[in-house]
Amino acid sequence: MTQTIQNSLALRLGLAAKALPQLSLQTFVNSLIAEVGEPLSEKKLRTFSPKNFYHFVSGINAEIERSQSNHAFAVLTSESLSAMQAPTIDDTTPLSGPVLRIAVTSNNDQMIDGHFGSCLRILVYEANAEHFRLSEVRAVDTQESGMNRTDYITGLLHDCQILTTLSIGGPAAAKVTNADVHPIKQSTPVAAEEFLNRICQMLAGSPPPWIKKILDAQSENRSTAK
Repeated sequence: MTQTIQNSLALRLGLAAKALPQLSLQTFVNSLIAEVGEPLSEKKLRTFSPKNFYHFVSGINAEIERSQSNHAFAVLTSESLSAMQAPTIDDTTPLSGPVLRIAVTSNNDQMIDGHFGSCLRILVYEANAEHFRLSEVRAVDTQESGMNRTDYITGLLHDCQILTTLSIGGPAAAKVTNADVHPIKQSTPVAAEEFLNRICQMLAGSPPPWIKKILDAQSENRSTAK
């Protein structure tokens, strides 16, 4: 059991170090030990916040970018051990009829496992009463911090009606809401498929008035266009 944990930790450290090319693996590991103490453990690594981790690695090398830090942070602290790859879009056919566009803060494949302020990418899905599909993968490609970063990520949601995320602070949630996007927090990482199936079921049943208003407006626009 101990050996399995050690192997898992070693692989996690190696994948995280690859996201920080400015640092050698030895420098990275030695710096972590100096910061959190020996022995290194996955539990200790999860005591970092995205902001604290960026301050930590940029203190070692000021050339490390925020996006690189967020990638390494996601590898070190995620529940599953992964290189945090983006998903591929297999189906490019738009869904028929009125649809909702749902934004997901994600780090790994099609998981809802990213924090709003530090996620690696935004996945945009379309959903109707019968199906859902991955429509776009939008990389969070900015070195901004604070409210400038919040504004940038909010801009990535410009054509969505719902945002689901692992966590989001009050000021950021207010920005998102003011952009006419409804934020929904998840208590733990979950596959996007699980959440989107619930959205489809809701659309097939009795959607709340604000969602029905969006769908009705789309139907009216289609009728006018004809």
